Amino acid sequence: MEREQIKAYEFGPFRLLPAERRVLRGAEVVQLTPKVFDTLLALVQNSGRLIAKDELMKMIWQDSFVEEGNLTQNIFILRKTLGESPHDHQYIVTIPGQGYRFVAEVQEIPRARAADRRPLPQESALHNGPGGSDERGVTSLAVLPFKPLNSESADEYLGPGIADTLITRLSNIRRLNVRSTNSVLKYMDMQSDPLVAGRELKVDAVLDGKIQRAGERVRVTMQLIRVRDAVTLWAEKFDEKFTDIFDVQDSISEQVSVALALQLTTAEQKLLTKRYTQSAEAFQLYIKGRHFWNKRTVEGLKRGMGYAQQAIDIDPTYTMAYIGMADSYNLLAGYAGLAPKETFPKAKAAALRAQEIDDTLAEAEASLGFVNYRYEWNWAEAEERFRRAITLKPDYPTGRHWYGEFLATQGRFRESIDELERAQQLDPLSLPINTDLGQSFFFAGQYDSAIEQSQKTLEMDQRFVRAQIILGAAYEQKGMYTEAIAALEGARAVAGTNPLAMGGLGHAYAVAGKREQALEVLEELKRLSAERYVSAYNIAIIYAGLDDKESAFAWLDRAFENRDVWLVWLGVNPRFARLHRDARLTELLRRIGLAQLESSERS
Repeated sequence: MEREQIKAYEFGPFRLLPAERRVLRGAEVVQLTPKVFDTLLALVQNSGRLIAKDELMKMIWQDSFVEEGNLTQNIFILRKTLGESPHDHQYIVTIPGQGYRFVAEVQEIPRARAADRRPLPQESALHNGPGGSDERGVTSLAVLPFKPLNSESADEYLGPGIADTLITRLSNIRRLNVRSTNSVLKYMDMQSDPLVAGRELKVDAVLDGKIQRAGERVRVTMQLIRVRDAVTLWAEKFDEKFTDIFDVQDSISEQVSVALALQLTTAEQKLLTKRYTQSAEAFQLYIKGRHFWNKRTVEGLKRGMGYAQQAIDIDPTYTMAYIGMADSYNLLAGYAGLAPKETFPKAKAAALRAQEIDDTLAEAEASLGFVNYRYEWNWAEAEERFRRAITLKPDYPTGRHWYGEFLATQGRFRESIDELERAQQLDPLSLPINTDLGQSFFFAGQYDSAIEQSQKTLEMDQRFVRAQIILGAAYEQKGMYTEAIAALEGARAVAGTNPLAMGGLGHAYAVAGKREQALEVLEELKRLSAERYVSAYNIAIIYAGLDDKESAFAWLDRAFENRDVWLVWLGVNPRFARLHRDARLTELLRRIGLAQLESSERS
């Protein structure tokens, strides 16, 4: 009988359903990880036949190389799950030095017969709700930073790093919305309550863990908690050698998917246990780098890049380390005020190398799209890359975030706001996403919405400078100069000599009639530009506020020569309104590739 025609296999009290990837004991679902299920299916489909270990491993892991110990562990779990005693192997017999044989009597049930049967209660439940899940009702998840089992733990980066890796893996499941690393980092405190975190993150479940590194061993305790009723859906403990940390991550990822009763595609099953490196040393450096990257400070980004380079030196095929390098260089142009010509080519080289190794990475496509539009002004290629990133991983918030920013530069504000609101739903506590949603409202001329959104962002973090800048700019456009200057002076107090904050404040002083203060900020920016790279765009914006068109265009020309990171907003930024209808602006927009914006209206 052809296997495609088989609906189920029955042996003892068990029924195995290949299409649904489920095993039932009566009406009860037997919880198995995907790889353990594959092991059982291979044995049952070849019942009575001796299967050599190598053959069985190829059936289960196909294109991956794994140690024999993985297979041994799967067989051990199966025997325990099926209820075999240590000396009475009624289902699986080991042939020493050769392989395994499934010895229980197996009955094959064809599809025609199975279709006539009334489904068991649990079988019906498997198809209820979104994604074919059972009544657990979990479609969104937060993986909280793993906390140290004791306060003396020296590996502060290990817990957040492991969580970050699990977030990357689980976010490949399209039916499961997984919150980003940046959103969960605020819950690193030992005293943070996982249920409170889950409610604040607006998720159905949280994965909460504790971790301890003791010499060459790592101990992990996990629990998966449903937020609405505090029910523990799954819990497990691991005590392994650190070199086996990949096996621990595989097991956690698989068991979470089983606990949530997720119906995974074949591609999702592979991505769930995909290993970007086989080197425990490189992985350790990578997660240390991620710890510093996620601080989103200049020093953090630079240190993170250093650890990424060390990881790459050990494993030159480590794609995620290249992605970390690319995103760090992309961000440094804005965060550190480094020259775009110094950072973006390096970002592109790192992302392209990742793509050469693995052309299915949404992260690489999004990073390249960012370089395309913020530095190369290659608008068509940027949009193509962002669309591909979203196709590869629809719930990747950074891909949608950067695409939403890109759409605003094109004057496509309705699309921009829709995309950013989708990113916000995926990552509701992301300060950059919430800020850039406010920015898109601002560029669209929806100043009340920009103010409201910026205030909501500042409720999450009152010191987030870019949200303060957008708030001040929106107040300014409404003629509320007192409020605008107060917000922008607050941004300047936090940011110090940040050219973006200084440019915004100088412009507000200028349009409010405080010319002397505007000139003071302007001169300070010029002095800084003699010491380090300063965005010429942010000097031009003050001259625009002062209605000094000649100086404004001189500095915009300098920004063009520098391929300034902020110049992409020139065609939609209302603070340059006094330059409109000047042929020089039309020509500059044409050279950037944004000529259509000079005659377009906000929509």
